[in-house]
Amino acid sequence: MTELVIWHEFDGQGDTSIEVLEQLCENFEEQHGVHIRLESMSITELGERIKHIHRTGEGPHMAIVPSDMASYKESALLSAVPLAWYEGIIGEHVLQSMLVDGYQAGLPILTGNHLALYYNRGLYTNPPLDWQEWSERSAELNDKGITPVGIDIKQSYSFIPLLTAFGGWPMHNNKPSLGTPEMEAAIAYVQSQREKGVLKSFDGATELLEQFLAGQISAIITGEWIYNYLQREMGDELGVAHLPAIAGKASFSMSSSIGLIFPNDSINSSLGDDIRKFAAFLLEDESQLAWAERAQRIPVRTGAMEKLQATADPNRQNLIVMANASRPIPVSPFMIAAWVGMEAGLAELEQGNAEGACRKMVDVSEEVVAQIEQFLHEKNGEDETNESNSVQPSVH
Repeated sequence: MTELVIWHEFDGQGDTSIEVLEQLCENFEEQHGVHIRLESMSITELGERIKHIHRTGEGPHMAIVPSDMASYKESALLSAVPLAWYEGIIGEHVLQSMLVDGYQAGLPILTGNHLALYYNRGLYTNPPLDWQEWSERSAELNDKGITPVGIDIKQSYSFIPLLTAFGGWPMHNNKPSLGTPEMEAAIAYVQSQREKGVLKSFDGATELLEQFLAGQISAIITGEWIYNYLQREMGDELGVAHLPAIAGKASFSMSSSIGLIFPNDSINSSLGDDIRKFAAFLLEDESQLAWAERAQRIPVRTGAMEKLQATADPNRQNLIVMANASRPIPVSPFMIAAWVGMEAGLAELEQGNAEGACRKMVDVSEEVVAQIEQFLHEKNGEDETNESNSVQPSVH
């Protein structure tokens, strides 16, 4: 039996997307006689392995990734997705999330992937709308042994809403922009909220969810991909609210699509037809609605999205509104430098070194930018050499 290998990062106890993916792969095998072998790994490992495919040659036939990884089109030798695979099926704004310099480097299958505030309705009829109100309530909650707000501050994606509330953004002119007054202000603010007992950091995949479900944290900031798991566990006790504002300034998350990429130009390999069938299968109405109904994710197929919006409960309506208010992750080969730099600085912040956090972000991001620029320079040099050495057609 033919086998296709897919790498993905649906991991952690709260990510129920893996249940849907596994069932869809089983259904595909029954219908088409092609086995799908899924290989799960952390988002960090996934990114590291994909970006080195050009060097190692070791990669899957497909990978399910956040849309910004479409920027690895050079380093992962990604196939361009043919127009016929998505024309009239996926909206233009979603397709653009995996479009790199006019090159459709990935095929979106889900959208959203943004952050929200989840709160315990047993503690709040209406949750605070800004950090000042959270601060005012923090002493009472701490006296009861309850953390007001939990977040995984080591994860740079989780930090973005605090940065945007100060008017910051991690990229400028297609390069990391981390040593800014807005970044300094966001870091200082997080440190102050931690010192006041308003905000506490937990491991996002385990401790954050466990303590929230146990009633030890009154609200958490985490991704829309966790909603299905929390709703299963909490039922009507779960509330979903917008991210808290800071001094009247709105906070918004990044968002992205989740999509298929095709390393080592796999679309044009001997298994290309089976790959095409699997991609089409994931975009069928039944498959898209499976994501919406069983994992409560946001589909990309236009008809499935319309059905979801018409039938969603208030919590899910809030998630959809927040998705529309978010800002897409920049699709740039240098975005990885911003992520790595922020995570290095946030590790310093986690250890209490707020003063050195921003400097660390800048230093590490500049190192990664230099590595990327060297790779792109070498890659362009190889392309020019190959072009000059190629056999030119004779003119008769």
